[in-house]
Amino acid sequence: MTEALVRTIALACPVPHAFEVFTQKVDLWWPRGHRKTQDATLHFTDDALIERGADGSAWIMARITAIDPPRLLQLDWFPGSPAAPTAVEIRFAKTESGTQITITHRPLPESAPIWPQRVAQFTKGWDAVLPALRTFIEED
Repeated sequence: MTEALVRTIALACPVPHAFEVFTQKVDLWWPRGHRKTQDATLHFTDDALIERGADGSAWIMARITAIDPPRLLQLDWFPGSPAAPTAVEIRFAKTESGTQITITHRPLPESAPIWPQRVAQFTKGWDAVLPALRTFIEED
């Protein structure tokens, strides 16, 4: 069995605010260096996370597979290999001081063979993305 990548971050805000910032303000906090192109915008639709280039081109970063605001967002994640998506589960939990977000990123059957080569890239990505979220919320 291939091990999942798990990352957590504590945020000093209520769960509904953390969920709203994550989903409704993604373009404002997601690092530019972690997009297909630096001038692209990001936004969630009812069923996907879309990256749109300055030229109008659109790319689906993820498909929403489950959503239970403000506690859960599940995605089929396409960065790295659109033909072999991975699964990302994002949980938002109340803590004494605010919210804990837990990201669990794992291979799907079609991506399992290449997961060992990709997990380091995903680790680096989440290790940049989550602190950017915390910084944005602290400055918000």
